[in-house]
Amino acid sequence: MMSGFSRKHIIMVAVTVAVVLLAGIIFLVVPLGDNTPPQDVFAEATTAPPPEPTTAEATPPPAEEDPYHTTRWDDEDEELIDDRPRSLLTGLPIDEEYLYRRPVAVVVNNIHVAQPQSGIAQADIIYEVLAEGDITRFVAIFQSYMPTKIGPVRSTRDYFTDIALNHDSIIIHHGGSPTGYTSIRNTGIPSLDGMQLEGTVFWRDRTYPAWHRNSGQRPLEHSSYTSWERISNHLTSRNIRNAVGDNPAFGFTFGEVPQGNGVANTITVPFSPIYVRTFIFDPETGLYMVEYQHGPHLDAVTEEQIAVANVLVQFVTKRVVGPYGRRAVGTVGEGTGYFATGGHYQPVRWVKESATAPMRWYFEDGTPLVLVPGRTWVNVFQTTGVVEFE
Repeated sequence: MMSGFSRKHIIMVAVTVAVVLLAGIIFLVVPLGDNTPPQDVFAEATTAPPPEPTTAEATPPPAEEDPYHTTRWDDEDEELIDDRPRSLLTGLPIDEEYLYRRPVAVVVNNIHVAQPQSGIAQADIIYEVLAEGDITRFVAIFQSYMPTKIGPVRSTRDYFTDIALNHDSIIIHHGGSPTGYTSIRNTGIPSLDGMQLEGTVFWRDRTYPAWHRNSGQRPLEHSSYTSWERISNHLTSRNIRNAVGDNPAFGFTFGEVPQGNGVANTITVPFSPIYVRTFIFDPETGLYMVEYQHGPHLDAVTEEQIAVANVLVQFVTKRVVGPYGRRAVGTVGEGTGYFATGGHYQPVRWVKESATAPMRWYFEDGTPLVLVPGRTWVNVFQTTGVVEFE
C-alpha cells in the first residue's frame, strides 16, 4: 500500500500526463486553426534559388535632385519620365527658365585653317551655306545650351540675317559684307559685331588643339571667339530683348515622323569640289554622324563628333556677285528640299514669306513637317547641285 496516494489517484495522474503530452505533440505538428496539411519538419532545405523579383516589384531609381530637372517613374512603361518642358528648337527636355530664352545665331568660320570649331556640337540647329568662293560657313543657332567658347566667329552676309530671323535670333558676327550690314539695318535685328566689341564680347585665340592636324598658330582673321557669359552681359547692358517674341513659329514641330521611302544611310552634299558634307546614319544611336572632307567633324572643346537627329536640304538659287566670289542666295520665297531621319528620306517643301518671317517646312502632301526630337543640320544648297543618298 502506497502512502498518501491510492491506486486510483495514480491512474488518474498518469492519464492526465498522457493527455497533456499528446496535445502538445498535436499542437507542434498541426497548429490550431490551420487546415494546411502538415509538413515534414525533417525534410531537406530546397537548393533552388529564391525567385527573382519581377520588373514591377523592382524599386525605381530615385529622381534627380534638381529644381528644373523633374523625373518620375512610369510604372506602366517601366522607365524614367522627364517632366521638363520641350525645347521649341530640338524637342528635347529643357529647363523651364530657358524655354523662351531668345536664341543667338553665331556666324562660325569653316575655312580649313579655322577648323576645328568650338561649341558647334552643342548648337540646336546648324545651317551650312556657301559664303565665299568654294568655302561654306555656318550659322549656328544656340538656345538650349550656351557653350563657354564659340567660334571662330566670322563676317556676316545678308542671307545670314534671313537665317537668324527664322528663329527670332540675335546675330553674332565679326565684320560683314556691305549687303550683310545693309540687311542688319533694314531688318532691325540685334547685332553683336566683333569689329566694335573685340576685347569685351569677343577675344582672340590663335592656338589649335594638340590633337588636331593643324600646327602653328591660327591666322589672326580666323581666331575670334565669344561666349554666352560675354554675350549675355552685353545684351543686359544694351537692354536688348532676351526672350522670344509673341510668335512661337520660330521653332519646329516634333513628334512621330512618317517614314520616307528613300534609303538614307549615307547622305552626301557636295557644296563645292573641296567642301563636301557627309552624314552617316548610326542605327545604335539613331543619329547622323557628321563628316567633312577630312573625316569626322569634331568639336575642338569636347573632341566629340557632331551628331544630329535630322538632316534638311533646302534647295535655293545661288549666283556669284562681286570680286570676292560672294554669293547672292535666294532664302526668301519658296522651294523644295529633302528631309532625312532614321536612315530614310523624303521630299519636302519650304516657304519664307519675307526676310523677317520664320521659314515654314511642309511634307510633300502639304502637311506641316514633323521632326524627330534632337539637333538639326540644314544644308542651304544650290538648286544646280545633286545630293546623293545611299
